[in-house]
Amino acid sequence: MYSSHMSRESVDAETEKVLNEFKRRVARIYGPRLKEVILYGSYARGEATEGSDIDLLIVLEGEVVPGREIDRIIDVVTEVNLRYGVLLSVYPISEREYKEINSPLLKAVRREGVRV
Repeated sequence: MYSSHMSRESVDAETEKVLNEFKRRVARIYGPRLKEVILYGSYARGEATEGSDIDLLIVLEGEVVPGREIDRIIDVVTEVNLRYGVLLSVYPISEREYKEINSPLLKAVRREGVRV
């Protein structure tokens, strides 16, 4: 459904564990409403450094109020951050907005994003 020009080969084994756990736990919260989790930014490009955060776009079916969605998943984000010593940066967005909005950020996500 979503194009991805980058592959998950740019992701190291430890980051892969982080991504898999995060997606699994978020999928339990959202069920079929979760359409995609997309890695973008320096980790997707294979340019992450020690201090880089892990940028994740969370594509959801239906209306999305970002603050409300972050409240729903903040415990998962915090627990994964602490368990793995990483910093997840999450951006919840509706499937419609992801497809239709042409902001510079979303253009970059569509271009470089990696499906989780």
